[in-house]
Amino acid sequence: MNRRRASCALLAATIVGMLTLSACSSPTSSSSPTVAAAVSSGGTLTVALDRELATLDASTAVMGQQPVRLLANALYQPLMAPAEGGTFTPGLAKSLESDETATHWTLTLPQKVTFSDGSPLTTASVKANVEHLADPATKSPAAAQAAQISGMTITDDTTMVFDLKAPNADFASQLARTLGMVTSTTAKDQFGFPIGAGPYTIESFTPGDSVTVVRNKNYWGEAPDLDSITFRMMPDADSRFQSLKSGDVDLIWTEVASQFEQARSDSALAVHVAPAAVSALQLNLSNEKFADVKVRTALAQAIDRDAVNAVVNLGEGTTVDSPYSLLADAPSIDYPKYDVDAAKKVLEGAGLSFSISADNSPDSIQRATVIKDMLTAVGVDVEIVPVDGASFGTALAAKDFEAAVLVTSIFSDPSGGALVATSTGQYNFTGYSNGNVDQLLGSAKALTNGPDRTKLLTDASQKLATDLPMLWLTAGNAGFIGSAKVAGFPDVSKLTLVSVQPGEIGWAAE
Repeated sequence: MNRRRASCALLAATIVGMLTLSACSSPTSSSSPTVAAAVSSGGTLTVALDRELATLDASTAVMGQQPVRLLANALYQPLMAPAEGGTFTPGLAKSLESDETATHWTLTLPQKVTFSDGSPLTTASVKANVEHLADPATKSPAAAQAAQISGMTITDDTTMVFDLKAPNADFASQLARTLGMVTSTTAKDQFGFPIGAGPYTIESFTPGDSVTVVRNKNYWGEAPDLDSITFRMMPDADSRFQSLKSGDVDLIWTEVASQFEQARSDSALAVHVAPAAVSALQLNLSNEKFADVKVRTALAQAIDRDAVNAVVNLGEGTTVDSPYSLLADAPSIDYPKYDVDAAKKVLEGAGLSFSISADNSPDSIQRATVIKDMLTAVGVDVEIVPVDGASFGTALAAKDFEAAVLVTSIFSDPSGGALVATSTGQYNFTGYSNGNVDQLLGSAKALTNGPDRTKLLTDASQKLATDLPMLWLTAGNAGFIGSAKVAGFPDVSKLTLVSVQPGEIGWAAE
């Protein structure tokens, strides 16, 4: 992505940007070893982002997207942070605990947390921020997540309880995204953005070009090692990579498989990735062409997902068969196997033709082209419709497509499945509706853990693999390539959402 994809529980317009496999990862998916050298104090880092930013307001869609999270974390450290296999751990928060019903969640903050202006960040600040995000006037993508909260009870400055309208065992994951980026509702910086409590503050900002952040002098935690970080906005993936190789930038976000391959052979570079960009072919079920499940099954049988992974991802990833394939407890289901002969029996001579919409990044077009070639081989006439990245999410939300290639990080935790597969799901772009699936996923949402929850998710996944509103493809690598001299970079290979705290990284001590 420019590479614009959807990221974790976000607005439709952001689905074109956000994203590991622990049980499912392949040997080529691991990151380079974390640099063992001590981190020196001081210096600056130059990071190339994959998109142009018009705003840095934490309430907007863009700051929740995965490729921008390094910048977002610098300014607005979320309450929770992703951990292995789709789990979550405290970030800014000290703890977050649920009762047995997954309806009442107790949040505890550390003592003496402050915003960047030195004012205290308390549970009252958290409550005010959630109310701000829920306000329709804010137009935040987190409004839907805020709306699930029926009440917030403050015990003291560091303890509060979220009461949810319905059980949600995945509530912690939502506090790792926009909902958990606490900003002041009373103070703004010199650029007009609400201030946060991250380790850095904004020194300069040129929309569409660059932003420089410097150490937050009032940071409540351990001071970051770097003096500053400059983020340059470089939508072209090739330009970013060439700038990295020339030393013009020190760290880049990318999802281009060939760049990971090249970087691993260069001792001056280090790769920090996870196979976290899930791709699928969405079918618009309101179109009569896809009304027959036999046709959808034949389309799935015509697609060689291993070949898609080899060609598009260069083996940098693995195949997926459900919304839960990234999780540590990935369900085992019976998804239609690649079978050209079976596909031809249904599709050859049937006169089926349709278009595949894809955002106009090179890898998305390549993915669509590979699928087109496979479907052509079984008698389907396919046209590829490139869509500008900025408009792709809008087209999905409006269901203005016949079939569409989606690449997203929304499946980084179990809540993603319900968002796309339930009849009222925020990102149900296919129009799929099945009462049994609604019931299974609704019941799973009320269970915090254990075999009963896994069984419900497995049953729902099998139903999706039978009904096939989405044809699952692969989980490709997403993440960073940087100078090997950058130290303190965490191992992200087992995360389902690539999220790095910039306060932990810096230059290796000489």
